[in-house]
Amino acid sequence: MKNTLKSLVLVWVTSLATPAFATDLFVPTSTIEKMYLERSEESKRFKISEDSSFENKENNEQDSSKSTKTSNKSKEKKLPRLKRVYIAAYGGYFYTKDEMQFLPSNNCSGAIKPDFLCNGDNVNPIDIDYNDEYFLSASFGINSQNPIRLELSYFKLGKEIDMLGTNKVGIETRNYESTLDLQGGTVNLYFDFVADRRNPYFVFVPYVMAGIGASEIELADTTFKGSTGSDFAILGNKQRERTVVYGAGFSVGLNNYISLDIGYRYYDFGKIKTGNIMTETSVDNTDPLNPITTTNKYDIELETELEAHIATIGIKFQI
Repeated sequence: MKNTLKSLVLVWVTSLATPAFATDLFVPTSTIEKMYLERSEESKRFKISEDSSFENKENNEQDSSKSTKTSNKSKEKKLPRLKRVYIAAYGGYFYTKDEMQFLPSNNCSGAIKPDFLCNGDNVNPIDIDYNDEYFLSASFGINSQNPIRLELSYFKLGKEIDMLGTNKVGIETRNYESTLDLQGGTVNLYFDFVADRRNPYFVFVPYVMAGIGASEIELADTTFKGSTGSDFAILGNKQRERTVVYGAGFSVGLNNYISLDIGYRYYDFGKIKTGNIMTETSVDNTDPLNPITTTNKYDIELETELEAHIATIGIKFQI
């Protein structure tokens, strides 16, 4: 076909140059024009076909790109939505150190002090024993895209702590009795060891935390009773003290919304103080019919550090 076309074109060009020669070959002009038109139409059809195949290729690439994006979006949708906030409830075991002592805040200097506490400038401490109690806490937390989260926490003792102590001077032993109650709140910062905040469920997530806040501590009136001699009592006190907490633990996801939290907390509640008035009451029974009661007052304040170790277990709800 190609050779035939070349021959015809050559004849046509030659005929233009030498009309006589074209006439001798008996090639009609209409035939050459017809063949030229057919060739032009074939070229147009080839171009249209080529353009159409290019457009189809572009459309296929666009469709492929769209399907890839749709697939990626569907994969992203499969990840759980980040829960911005959560609430939590905790219970725990409240344990304090056994070696805590009540001491006069001014170390027996200044005005006259009771002999059972101060012997000159020497201090006779009161050894304190706290009974351990349960501890309750409720929290509201805010998650973030990174491993750090913020939490507001309220805590309270399950019930008042009984404080029992002894003070021994010579042969005289006095028993100390009082109760302590406290509640407060802290702002806590947590660092979770988790790779993807959007999917922290069904996994083991350890954490460390630290917080600061304030506590309201209420110490009841305190009595010091001995086997002989005078009885002493000191006024209670209600105070607010700064509170610092440190801790660590881990959470285990139970489902997409609930996780179990087990941890340890160390609380430093600062100093707790008694009132600043101590009363001494003595009874003279020389005349049984007319006993004589004598009351003395002392300007003295007792204080001690209050620290606690708390083991906690709780439930966290993502909302």
